[in-house]
Amino acid sequence: MRHFLVGLIPAVLLISLVIAVSNSSAKREDTPPVIVVLGSSTAAGSGPNPIDSAWVWRLTAYALSQDPRPIVINLAIGGYTTYNIMPTGYAPPPGRPLPDSEHNITKALSYDPDVLIINLPSNDAASGYPVGEQLSNYSMITAQIADPKTQLFVSTTQPRDFTDSTQLRIQMDMRDSTYGRFGSHTMDFWTGFANPDGTLKPEFDCGDGIHLNNVAHRILFSRALTAGVWIWETNRRVTGSGTNRIR
Repeated sequence: MRHFLVGLIPAVLLISLVIAVSNSSAKREDTPPVIVVLGSSTAAGSGPNPIDSAWVWRLTAYALSQDPRPIVINLAIGGYTTYNIMPTGYAPPPGRPLPDSEHNITKALSYDPDVLIINLPSNDAASGYPVGEQLSNYSMITAQIADPKTQLFVSTTQPRDFTDSTQLRIQMDMRDSTYGRFGSHTMDFWTGFANPDGTLKPEFDCGDGIHLNNVAHRILFSRALTAGVWIWETNRRVTGSGTNRIR
């Protein structure tokens, strides 16, 4: 009898583990899809009028048209840079801003997102942060993503009417580096909006040389879909497949 019980205990533990994993997977599939957006003024809705023409609002409306359950959490704040969304507790170099614990990667991941989007168009360049510094920040930000099923999408920079040639070069080099780092999970927020020198085309300018207008935001929304934001989210919900791009 004792030998029987000894053999039974591991079997019971194994069955319990399988049930626990199955229940965890079922809970995942039954819970509402969650999309979290980190970023600055473009993601926060600056430029378009009315604000529901902004690309994140369009994405929210689209998601709800496909599935009544999605939750889109927009943590973007105007003026933010890669430093503002660094992990809570990070100590930046002198002269760099502290992370915002209510709008950073740590906060974003607390929602257990299916999809995480980062849209930081130009404030790093405006602050003079070189490309290598931005990429180093992205490395630390993306390293916080422990769940391989959290799909990460990152936008390119966007054209801006900088008068400083160094800032324009940072913008264009960071655009290219974003593709190099995030590959197919890059959202193209540059092509068609920029003049050859990296400034913003007038037909997409909301009037300040920085923010994009309604027409442009409709294209940004389309580019987000093209990158696969909703396809990846749907694949995870249905099949549990997919891994996030580049840590």
